[in-house]
Amino acid sequence: MSNKETATSIIQLVGGSQNISSLVHCATRLRFELHDSSKADREALKALPKVLGVMDAQGQTMVIIGPMVNEMHAEIMQQLEGGTVVEGASVNSDSSAADTKGSKKSWFDKLLATISAIFTPYIPILATSGIIKGLIDILAQSGILPATSNTYLILAGAGNALIYFFPILLAFTAAQKFGANPYIGAAIGAALMEPNITGITTTGNVIDFLGIPFTAMNFSSTVIPIILAIWAYSHLDKLLRRVLPKMLQFIFVPLLSMLIMVPLTLMVFGPVGGLLANLVADGYEFFLNSNVIVFNAIFGALFVYVIMLGIHWVVLPLQLSYLAEHGMEYSLGSGGMGNYALLGVCLAVMVISKSKEEKTIASSSAFVNFLSGVTEPGLYGVVMKNKKYFISLTLGGLVGGIICGVTKSYITNFAFTGLFGLPAFLSSPTATTYFIAVGATLAVSFFTTILLSKQNIQFKKQKS
Repeated sequence: MSNKETATSIIQLVGGSQNISSLVHCATRLRFELHDSSKADREALKALPKVLGVMDAQGQTMVIIGPMVNEMHAEIMQQLEGGTVVEGASVNSDSSAADTKGSKKSWFDKLLATISAIFTPYIPILATSGIIKGLIDILAQSGILPATSNTYLILAGAGNALIYFFPILLAFTAAQKFGANPYIGAAIGAALMEPNITGITTTGNVIDFLGIPFTAMNFSSTVIPIILAIWAYSHLDKLLRRVLPKMLQFIFVPLLSMLIMVPLTLMVFGPVGGLLANLVADGYEFFLNSNVIVFNAIFGALFVYVIMLGIHWVVLPLQLSYLAEHGMEYSLGSGGMGNYALLGVCLAVMVISKSKEEKTIASSSAFVNFLSGVTEPGLYGVVMKNKKYFISLTLGGLVGGIICGVTKSYITNFAFTGLFGLPAFLSSPTATTYFIAVGATLAVSFFTTILLSKQNIQFKKQKS
């Protein structure tokens, strides 16, 4: 079945093009927002050869494709009436229809869908940044590339750019999600990073605008303040378009948006967002500091399921903020143990399975997991087919998480697990203990899977 045929079938089985409110994709999933999710034929979708699974979360219907999701997304967008192949683009610009569907969601679903839409486009480049930074850190530590050289500084700029200028990029996708002009949103974010403003906005300093004093904050690497500001801008945008004559909107909407939102963001939404971010970060740090072993054990055992359900979009901003502020982070290391536990399960199934089809699925799943840390093929193609494998998956991740906690292993750069992300993890001062945890995770999940499979075979023999 070709990509074109599969795309056609997917569109039909989610209820047709008129039922699709929006479509984006992440590393492995097509994320549909449907006007009526009951029209989607989930069993028929699962039966398609190139579909690994279907799940509902965050108010979205997710069709798991695997590493070929980019091509499938492009093909679907080409087939949809009026669609354009743009990352993050909305299929249907009729906001009233989308709002009608959105009103049926819980507030938590809306929150997850919003965070997901804002962050999803940046995950690949975030991982790429971590790889670049990890690689040059290793070269600097080994004396091959001096940290003062021009080459190092240029490559460091490539690795640091996304994190440092995150407010600009988040402003763009946040404005898209909130239904405002994304280019004005990006300009508001860029203004906060402009040298004249960054020169006076040292966090904690009291400065003034039109004689009104306020406490400044630096917006580089921040997340919550800019999202809150763009949410406010989206309401201003709607207000201006409602009250201004159409002939004036072309000039006065961006003009008034910039003149109003940049000062308001600096004076109000930035500090309020910063306060919220600090409260959330304090809670995260309290959990971490209360018992680092338990903290890492929980992430090791359960974070793969958090990713599976799509709830990691709530946790990822916390992890990235902590990493940006402290230069290191614990749970990004221990949380990745579930990926390696899944790899161990897939390797074991390759060895013990007598089914050629199961061996093929397990080997391909293990390969993409080993290369880039992509878990969906293994989760939906292997583990979901035998619920006992969840024991191996959880136990392997738990052991790895405990080792990370006992040794206080951490990472200094964000990246996906697997071979491609290796430089980011090797650059950490605790790389040795981290990879000991990886080895233990693989061993426990591998041998537990074999043990459980043997017990299953013996049970069948006794029954017969």
